[in-house]
Amino acid sequence: MPAGTAHPLLAPAAIVSGTSAAVLWSLLSDDLTSIKIASTVFMFVALAGAWNLLGGYAGYLNFGTVMFMGMGAYTTGILSTTFAVNPLLTLPFAAIVAGLGALLVGVPGFRLRGDYFAVATFVLTLALQQLAANIDITGGSTGLSVTSPMVSLESSVRLFCVLFLILGVCVTALNWGVEKTRWFSALTAIREDEDAAEVLGIPTLRIKLFAFVAGAAIAGVAGSMYASQLQFIEPIGTFDFQVSLAVVVAVVLGGSGTWYGPVIGAVVTQLTLQLLLVNLDGIWNQIIFGALLVVGVLAAPRGVAGLIRKARTRSQSTPTAVTGQDQRSN
Repeated sequence: MPAGTAHPLLAPAAIVSGTSAAVLWSLLSDDLTSIKIASTVFMFVALAGAWNLLGGYAGYLNFGTVMFMGMGAYTTGILSTTFAVNPLLTLPFAAIVAGLGALLVGVPGFRLRGDYFAVATFVLTLALQQLAANIDITGGSTGLSVTSPMVSLESSVRLFCVLFLILGVCVTALNWGVEKTRWFSALTAIREDEDAAEVLGIPTLRIKLFAFVAGAAIAGVAGSMYASQLQFIEPIGTFDFQVSLAVVVAVVLGGSGTWYGPVIGAVVTQLTLQLLLVNLDGIWNQIIFGALLVVGVLAAPRGVAGLIRKARTRSQSTPTAVTGQDQRSN
């Protein structure tokens, strides 16, 4: 193996090891507050990875993550409240509803490009929020109570920490796998020049729809688990635009278009936000958090992943340069 080249099994081994350690910690730790924070971090790892499929690899900015998350949450809420279905059994239905929603949005929506598509997803999120607040089946503005799948609070906290961890790992593995397939080349071609990609015969609409629907289905599952964890959902909190914004920020800060960038970004942003919320009151935590994000983006325009790639490139080129100098001296 060439010097400076990572072993191909290094990434899967790191994922498996990290997952095993996190599962053991969530099952054995007595600090329920830390487990709740970890659960939130794992959820955002999954959401950021789901957004990365279209937004990172294909370069399509969108603010629809919380819209599909809300679809999954209300699917679980309606099924568990109206039909007395165990919330955990509603996970596949949440994924299907969110995926179908993405298909309905994507087919006409992908006629728009760039900022227009991003604006469309933002407007649709607001529209769905208002719809949920004004129809009876969703409980209107008062919301819905969701049945907990567990008896005790402690067991529920531990369960959803593990479930969000598993979801985050699966999404990260999906991103890693995509980079090993022809889909990655097609998505990258769309990001670089969509018109040229179409000329080359790449089915751009089908590929974008696949990435969009897959990401939406993942967000739907996350929303379903989030609703089960909270045991209550209402339109304003469920369709909170700040969730979509936090996901975009996490991917950009971590490094879009890479399998590990969303993981880094979600962990850094969520842990930083939780630290500020605990230690600062009022609007100051938001101001400082925003300032830190600005500094981070200015220091690393391509995210943390860009810094890692740059360091890796330097480490690989240094031995070559030294070898060339030795040959010339001889």
